[in-house]
Amino acid sequence: MKHLILVHGRDIKPSGSALATLAKRAIVRGLQRTGRVDIADSIESGAVKFTSAYYGDITNRIEASYDAKTAALLTAQNEPIYDFKPCFPAGALDAAFALTDALRTFNKATYRHVLDIAEDWRFLDEAIHAASMFGELLTFGLVNSLVEVSIKWDLAVYLTSQRVGSDIRARLQDVLKQALAEGDDVCLVTHSMGCMVAYDVFWKYSFRSEYEDRREDGANPVKLWLTLGCPLGEIGIRRNLLDAVALEEEKYPRNQFLDWINVHAEDDFIAHAQSMRTAFSSMRSKHYCRSITDKKIYNCWHYRDASGGQLVSNPHDLYGYLMNQDTAKIIAGWAG
Repeated sequence: MKHLILVHGRDIKPSGSALATLAKRAIVRGLQRTGRVDIADSIESGAVKFTSAYYGDITNRIEASYDAKTAALLTAQNEPIYDFKPCFPAGALDAAFALTDALRTFNKATYRHVLDIAEDWRFLDEAIHAASMFGELLTFGLVNSLVEVSIKWDLAVYLTSQRVGSDIRARLQDVLKQALAEGDDVCLVTHSMGCMVAYDVFWKYSFRSEYEDRREDGANPVKLWLTLGCPLGEIGIRRNLLDAVALEEEKYPRNQFLDWINVHAEDDFIAHAQSMRTAFSSMRSKHYCRSITDKKIYNCWHYRDASGGQLVSNPHDLYGYLMNQDTAKIIAGWAG
């Protein structure tokens, strides 16, 4: 069975069902926008299975514990499976979805239009923080202390806490292992920090003893790994992944996916190190996967800021990536 598995990124999130619903809707709209109504219908009907490996309850808890202003934004309730933990209300995301979806197509001209009508925060708060974060990560593996770094909280806890890191990875491991064991043809779509989570899971599958069965001859690999807004090109990030302290002959996941397509948006401050093909060239030359490809798009996601009311652009947003027709063409190529 064709099976599309999604792993979201860091920061506060809506409920698990709301995120899955909005992400699926964004994928469907992207497919419709690119003319593949047949595949959009298959996803909506369940003929192509869709699963979200959600860990937003974990990141919500971490973010809220560090910042009162962030905690105040979590006014909705999650599902019972996540112990009714507070989460971000989906209404604001629905409104932003409608604003962005009203654009006919997503290209350079449309993106420039968005920047004309919306506040351009690309090089302010988040961009500056991201630059600082990547710089600190260059020595983070050596310092290994939250006291001495100011990396965004949920990302820092993922990197430093064995328990939290394991809990987040388990959300993907549980879904992915079962899907592959059942012979599903899997397209794994990961965004932002979710790309780190997937990489670490792939590496665990490659070397940890509890996944020996995954390394048997003929084991079913992920057919397509599609990364969106991926930070894995950053040296500081790579120095803090699970294989960072491994021997050279034990670095990199191997034979866990066939093809890796990396999509990066213009001005995405998290994905500014854009070439996975270059950063992970050893994986290709050693035949640990079949191909690695990079593709640039324009993410036209914009929203109305709750505090000031002004329109704001966010070229890193998950849903903006998913509803883009060029991302949809990649998914359509896998789905057939």
